[in-house]
Order: sequence, then C-alpha cells, then structure tokens
Amino acid sequence: MSASIPRSTIASPAEPADLKPRSSSAGRGWRQRARHTLPTLGVVAALAGVAAWGHSTGWKLPKFSALIGETEQAVTPWCEDHNVPEASCIECKPDLWSAAADHGWCKVHGIANCPLEHADLAQSSSPVKPTDAMRERAARALATKPRAENNSRCGSHKRRIQFESPEVIDQLGIEVAVVQEAPLVEAISTNGEVVYDQSRVAHLSSRVAGTAWQVEKQVGDRVAAGELLALVEAADVGRAKSELLRAISESRLKHATINRLRPLADQQIIPVGKFREAEAELQQSEINLQAAEQVLANYGLPVDVPGFGDADTAEIRRRIQFLGLPDDAVDRISASVTTSNLFPVRSPIAGTVVEREVVAGEVIDTTTQLFTVADDSQMWLILHVRQEDAQYVRPGQSVLFQTTVSAGELKGQVRWVSTETDEQTRTVEVRAEIPNADRNLRSNTFGVGRIVLRDEATAIVVPDDAVHWDGCCHVVFVRDKDYFEPNAPKFFHVRKVRLGVKEAGTTEIIAGLLPGEVIATRNSVVLEAQLLKANLGAGCCEACAPKKEK
Repeated sequence: MSASIPRSTIASPAEPADLKPRSSSAGRGWRQRARHTLPTLGVVAALAGVAAWGHSTGWKLPKFSALIGETEQAVTPWCEDHNVPEASCIECKPDLWSAAADHGWCKVHGIANCPLEHADLAQSSSPVKPTDAMRERAARALATKPRAENNSRCGSHKRRIQFESPEVIDQLGIEVAVVQEAPLVEAISTNGEVVYDQSRVAHLSSRVAGTAWQVEKQVGDRVAAGELLALVEAADVGRAKSELLRAISESRLKHATINRLRPLADQQIIPVGKFREAEAELQQSEINLQAAEQVLANYGLPVDVPGFGDADTAEIRRRIQFLGLPDDAVDRISASVTTSNLFPVRSPIAGTVVEREVVAGEVIDTTTQLFTVADDSQMWLILHVRQEDAQYVRPGQSVLFQTTVSAGELKGQVRWVSTETDEQTRTVEVRAEIPNADRNLRSNTFGVGRIVLRDEATAIVVPDDAVHWDGCCHVVFVRDKDYFEPNAPKFFHVRKVRLGVKEAGTTEIIAGLLPGEVIATRNSVVLEAQLLKANLGAGCCEACAPKKEK
C-alpha cells in the first residue's frame, strides 16, 4: 500500500508550484499603462475644450498660408472648357473680341475663309495683299495632280485657341514662325540609268568583204565626222573601179562613133538603120557606165565622171585608185602602194571610239562589226516610273538627275514616254536627253532622276509640325495680329489649309496662309489637343460622321 502524499505538495495545472503569487506583478502593469495613457487623454481633453470654446465664440483655426505669412488670394472663376478665366474667354463671350466676317467655303481653293480671296482675313501687322501671281501659283498646284481635300461642312475654322497669358504659352514650349516664301520643286522621283544616245551611236562594219589592211584608231580616240578608221583590201572594189574604167572608155568610143556617123546619115551616105544601131549601142554604153558608177556609189565611193573631162584612161585610173581615202592618208601610202583595192572605213559622226573589234590582217565580211563610235556630248537617261505616276509625265518636262558619284544635279528634258508597261516591273519607261558637253557623264551610270512637274520660284512652305488633321480637315494655328496689344486676348486662329508637296520635313501650303502671318510650329500639338477636346461630343466634324440608322 502506497504512502499518502499531502495535497499541498502537488502542483496544480492552472497554478504551477514553482511560481509566486501574481497579485504584485499585475499591480505594477496597471500603473505603467496609466502613465502612458494619461498624457494622451489630457491632449484630447484640451482639444475638446478648445473646440467647445471656439464654437461658442466663433473662432476658426487659421489656414497654413496665414501661418507661413502668405495672404489668401481671391478665387478666379475658370472656364473649364477653354482653360482661361471666364471673364476673358472669347469663346464664351464673343463680345470681348470683334471677329472678322465669315466668308464661307471657297470652291476655287477648297478651304473655308480663304485668304487668297479675302485679304481682310490676314493676321499680320503689315498685311500682305493677295496677288494674281499667288492665285496663279495655287491654280498650277491644284491642276498638276489631285490634292488632299477638306470637308466643306467642317466648322473648326470658327474656333479660337486661347491662353491666359504669353507666359503660359512659353511654359508649354510652343514655338512660332513667320510664314515666308521659298523656291519649291514638285517632282516624281525614280531610279534611272545613263546610256549613250542611240541616235548618236554608229556601229561600223565594212561594206565589202576583204582583209583589214590597216587600222588607224584605238578605243578612246576622238574622231571627227568622215575621219578614217581603217583600210580594207577588197577585190570587189578593185573590180568595180576596173568596170568603171571600161565603161568610160566604151562610152567615149560610142560617142565618137555617133559624132562620125551623124553627118553621113544626114547626107544619106550611110543607111539610116546603121546610124540607129550606133545610137542604140551608145545608149547601152551609157547604161553600163551608170551601172559602174552605181556599184561604187553603193560602196560609199561616189564618182564624178563628168569631172574627168578629157582626161585619158591613165589619169582617170590614178584619180580613182584611192577613191574615198582622205588626202592625208593618200599622201602617206601613195608612194608605196600600187593596188586599187583599198576601201576606207570612215566615221559618219564625230565622237569617241568606244569599241574596236578588228586588227590588221583579219579577214572580215559585211556582217563583222569593226568599230563603235559614240557622240557623248549628249546622253540618254532611262527612267522607270510607277504606273500611278506615269499619267503626270509629258514630253518637254524638265528632268533633274543626281548620280551616285557627282555632287550636283544634271538637267535634261523628257523626250519620250513609253506606251506600254513593263511586264516584270510594272513600270513605264521614260527617256530624257541630258547635255554632256564636258564629257563627265558616262554611260551605264546609275542615279536618281526627278521629273519636274512644277518649279515655283516662290511658294509658301511651313514645317511639318505646324500642320494638323482635326478629323476631316487640315489646319494650321495662326497667331492673332493683336497678340501683343495691351489687354488684348492671347489666342490663335484655326485656319483651314490646302496642302501640296511634302519634302524634307516641310509642307507646301497651296492656299490658307499669307506671307507675314505667324503660325505655331514646335509643340503646336498642345493647340491641336485643345481643339480636339472642344470637338468631343458636338464638335466641328459632327456633320462629317455617317448618320446612324433609326
């Protein structure tokens, strides 16, 4: 039987035997919490007392601006739609500004309130009066090719983009520029190749078969028209000269016979038939002589038979031995050459020998190409124009050509436009002529050609970032002419414009601006954003949108 253990020595689970009573530690924790809580309660009570006192006396807590020494500014009513004070908003209060008359749509130039037709619209300190030259320039631009159009129902030109002050415009980084005139060229650009003018190229061969006896010129030699290139020894030429001598002798004999028989026939000493027979033989000899002359003429060696006069056969043979040869060549070879078979190959044009395919001693025939002579004082430029651009190309238009190696542009003229489209490239071939007096332009040179559609000495050109699209029209923001007047509203007019050529970061303005006006350029997208914001919901292009079906 186990011994009994006193209950006082057994630890209870809820109260460990090795712990001291908790009454003393709990008292100390309450006192610590009280020390931390009492200051906070005091502050809350003080604020509650101040609030109760302020409510009973009408006192208010001063604003932060008063505490740091600033005075409170009066609140200015603001026009949220146009971002200017309500008191100076010319859109909400049109009476603050006297607007110019609305002249409506210009059917000639395709814009609303056209300055070319209405000078009172100009926004410049010294207004430029539109001239006939300006209107003619616009007419040429519109007639050259189709231009981007504006919507006649759009009313954004009636809007004004206003700012509170010039300082605000400067802070937004909006820059301006004065509209000026500058030269302009509208052209169709395409790749091109320079080749020899084929009407000035001679591919030369011998008119008779034979052997190349002597070659006078090399590739690169300059030759004059008629200058000797080579000598060909041809037996047919010798035979033709002999036949001519025989025909001349026979003709002279028959003429002598007729002269002897005519008096006898007149006196009826000889039968008439014999005289008629002599006349027939004379006619036949003259035919033979003409045929012999024609053979040599076909070889390019014409003979002046009447010029021989009464020269004997030996003299005639000497004269025709070197028929067709230049005098200087005759002087060189006459002492050592006895043959009459030499045939000259001469250049029909002045130019440069660009090809030579013959050497001395080579046997040749009439199909053998011996030389190519080209007159490179004028060249052809072959351009390949896209089908959609070919409709604007006409013979007589100017062409500017920039090679890959030259610094400046060469000027030529369109001479021919093909009537067919290339099956492979779907382009139209255009041929132009380019003068090459200094011979610096070489055949087979590639480059870029520009077919000039319009060359204006003066045109209105503005930076690309000055032009914007408002949804149905192109617009430019024009600064009001009274911008710097004291107490005048600071705003820009929304001006419709007709666009022309775009090139190298600039845009031509066909109509819509006048020289001297000031436009917004860099960061003018701020004005565009304000315009588009005002157009949301019931904007200028509401009429442009398609109507919804009910």
